[in-house]
Amino acid sequence: MPQELIFELDDVKITPYIAQFGDTSYQIASIGSVRVARVKKRNPVAIIVFLLGVGLLAAAIVRSYSEELAEANFPVAVTAVGIMFAAYLLQLVWPRRVSKLILKTHSGDVEALTSSRGRFVVDVKQAIEAAFIARAHHRSQKETD
Repeated sequence: MPQELIFELDDVKITPYIAQFGDTSYQIASIGSVRVARVKKRNPVAIIVFLLGVGLLAAAIVRSYSEELAEANFPVAVTAVGIMFAAYLLQLVWPRRVSKLILKTHSGDVEALTSSRGRFVVDVKQAIEAAFIARAHHRSQKETD
């Protein structure tokens, strides 16, 4: 029996009976609820800038083995701390955001899909909700037949 296709894009396919994400499939009947969570990921640029600051600070400390050299390397150490602080601010201002589709199943919460395309994840959530309705409709039709 061919299944009515509710949603299909990239590796995601939703029917009234199956939600398929890549190679993993879930029965719609085993999904209790579905939600979208927005999370902030670490910005790779901020991490690289922070590590650059740490390396510069370590170099300033290593090169400061005498009092005269310590005074000469003080501006380098201050610059390094400034770079690390700038990296922290960069992470606060420009975090990488991703959306996660979380399915509540009998075995617990499952992160079925993670994407930086928030609208795509919301569309998949709505398709699963439509599958809930379609499945309930098909079941009620069978009971009346």
